[in-house]
Amino acid sequence: MSAPRVGVVILTWNDGDLLDAAVRSVLESVDVDAEVVVIDNGSDPPAVVPDDQRVRLIRNPTNRGVAAARNQGAAVLTSRLLLFLDSDARLRPHTLQRLCQAIEGAPDVAVAAPVFAGQLPEASAGRAPGVARKVARLAGVTARYARSRPSSPLRTKLDMVDDEWDVDFAIGACQLIRRELFDRVGGLDEGFFYGPEDVDFCLRIKELGWRVLQVGVACDHPPRRRNRRLLTRRGLRHGWAVIRYLWRHRQPSHLAT
Repeated sequence: MSAPRVGVVILTWNDGDLLDAAVRSVLESVDVDAEVVVIDNGSDPPAVVPDDQRVRLIRNPTNRGVAAARNQGAAVLTSRLLLFLDSDARLRPHTLQRLCQAIEGAPDVAVAAPVFAGQLPEASAGRAPGVARKVARLAGVTARYARSRPSSPLRTKLDMVDDEWDVDFAIGACQLIRRELFDRVGGLDEGFFYGPEDVDFCLRIKELGWRVLQVGVACDHPPRRRNRRLLTRRGLRHGWAVIRYLWRHRQPSHLAT
């Protein structure tokens, strides 16, 4: 069988050497045929990418936000599988291959995401957060989402585990997506400038009857910050986005506490 083709979108904004490491982790993935589009959201100085025919760079004069820039990258890719990867994330050699297997092995799976090394699975995926969970995270009370998977002993070598389990969502730091479903829902909602466009996207996919999986394979990515500086322009913008998300998905069947 031929290696699956994957189009990878990496968004960057003043990330320097972090970006180079993220791109190279894609290029070094085994048993996949990957191409990379880097969207530079107005970095100063402009972003630089490895000199490789599998990598192209698109520069925006200003920061368009996460959703709009990722949609921009997806628009120039044609592969059946689409990966969103944060510029501070690092794929391990078999991460992308394993995510591809999870989607291609089940016709009703639309999104597959890994577990981040050194973190519990619930740090990056789980049940959709409702008001109580969002407030607790913003206040720094918890860094986890509500559990979706059955209880099991804590595993430490996640890259050696073959498990996969259903979740309501997985964060967009590393998401492999079935392209036809991405197009069907109109991509990411560009009304969200910076979060939680990733949660919203997964819930819209699930409302159509498709599944989102978290897979027991490791990817390197630093933990998300537990506290945000809310009284800043960026913090207030994020707060408004959270309110918009909660209103859109206010039905009890879609939310967890």
